[in-house]
Parts: sequence; structure tokens; C-alpha cells
Amino acid sequence: MVITYNQEQKITLEKEISLKEFLQLQNLQIQGIAVAVDEKIIKKTEFESFILKDGMAVDVYNMVSGG
Repeated sequence: MVITYNQEQKITLEKEISLKEFLQLQNLQIQGIAVAVDEKIIKKTEFESFILKDGMAVDVYNMVSGG
């Protein structure tokens, strides 16, 4: 199965995995990011139960603070 990551990178996975597992494979910390799958924001509480399927697009946004 193939997932599009941050609108440009195609990542091939052997099986369906959770969003949390995918983020761990990308070496991302869950704190300080927001994630959209197919342009829909996924709540952090759903990362573990949200299963990625073939053809989905995952976009990760780093939260930046400032003033």
C-alpha cells in the first residue's frame, strides 16, 4: 500500500498501520505537531485508533509559537 506523505513523498507500507505507528516510523514526536489525513485534521486522541489505508495522504504540520 502507498501513502502520500507531506504532499510529495510516496511511502510504501506492507500493511495497514495506525497513524501513531506511521508517525513513529517517520521519527516524529507527537507533541508539537498537527496531522491531517486526506485534508481532515485528526485529533491526537485518535492517532492510535486511526488506521491508514492505501492511497491516503498524510500531512504533518509543526506547531510554531511566537508573538
